[in-house]
Amino acid sequence: MRSRPYWTVLGALCLAVLASGCSGKAAESGDGAGADGVKTGPGVNAKTIRLGAMSDLSGAVFGPLGRTQIRGNQLYIDKVNAAGGICGRRLELVVKDHGYDVQKATVAFSELEPDVLAITHLLGSPMTAALEPEIKAKKVLTVPSSFASSLLKSGYLAVLGTTYDIDMINGLGYFVQEGRLAKGDTVGHIHFEGEYGENALKGSTWAAERLGLTVRGVQIKATDADLTAQVTRLKSEGVKAILLSASARQTASVIGVMRSIGMDVPVLTQAPGFDPALLDTPVRDGLEKNLTVLTSYAPYGADAPGPKEVAAAFEAKHPDAKADALVGYGYASAQVVGEVLKQACADKNLTREGMQAAYRKLKSVDTGGLMAPMDFTVPGAPASTQTFITKVDASVKGGLVPVTDLYRAKITPDYRPN
Repeated sequence: MRSRPYWTVLGALCLAVLASGCSGKAAESGDGAGADGVKTGPGVNAKTIRLGAMSDLSGAVFGPLGRTQIRGNQLYIDKVNAAGGICGRRLELVVKDHGYDVQKATVAFSELEPDVLAITHLLGSPMTAALEPEIKAKKVLTVPSSFASSLLKSGYLAVLGTTYDIDMINGLGYFVQEGRLAKGDTVGHIHFEGEYGENALKGSTWAAERLGLTVRGVQIKATDADLTAQVTRLKSEGVKAILLSASARQTASVIGVMRSIGMDVPVLTQAPGFDPALLDTPVRDGLEKNLTVLTSYAPYGADAPGPKEVAAAFEAKHPDAKADALVGYGYASAQVVGEVLKQACADKNLTREGMQAAYRKLKSVDTGGLMAPMDFTVPGAPASTQTFITKVDASVKGGLVPVTDLYRAKITPDYRPN
């Protein structure tokens, strides 16, 4: 039988541990600093930093694009870990599939959030809008794969590059500059309901007023697959171009219907509206002739160090996968989080509060040409106002080639997103 002093000493030690916040669990909750003097939070221990990703890996709308972005995230993490990690810790990516369903995304977030420091990829405007209050409440720095300017108001959503509205302003400015549109012309804008489509329409409407154009907005749902009625209506209204803020399958429908009814006008879509898989369908020729694509990120394998490096790494790891510029965006989104981690490490604060403070210190993030240089120091402002303007070319990997250098329309500096 042990003596009374033993239990007295043991009890005192236990109380000391509870009071000091020691133990692996306490360190992960941000209650103290580790041996290296770095304060840690959820998802962080002495050896590992866990990051989260929530995407559509199984849905019909954006499933292929979601998988590509996750692969891009992982390529960056592989490179960092091969070089020894960040702050003496390896990075680990924890992935959840929400199937482009808000309810599933809500459940996935509740499962993921306690175990990660930040989120490198959250796909879908509806999911981002639904989760933003919880993201703010839990203080989880999150990179949305969504570019609505309304998201700029959140202190915890790191919106990369340009926003949907600014892309549309740049795109319309480019069409006018190149003589594809002229003062007095009418354009149709087919757009999803929700933040993606509404924000893009806001940009096209603002630009049209300054360029002397008229916009006819046509709202659709993400589940709408046949756009015959919408395109036929726009033809009857004499539109000189179609703007499209939807997914790749709506792009295929628009191009297919245009050909069937003898309509030959330029089509301007945004990043979600193009998938290289469309080049294996009967609309390929129409895409090459009529489609211009606006993105915040460079075409796959573009002539810059970042895209070339990512393309080489992607093909080495996924030799049978289709090339897609979204792998570069996925890489860049993880890279931005990596830059935040490096700054937070320098600040000796790998907590969620430390990440948010570090994020706002990033003034000129250089991704080697994957995206335009980005400035995150101004709350409420876009990280960039320059757009990649590309055309479809089935002969190149990824299916897109640039038609200009990073582009900003003359009217863009006058625009205020919010």
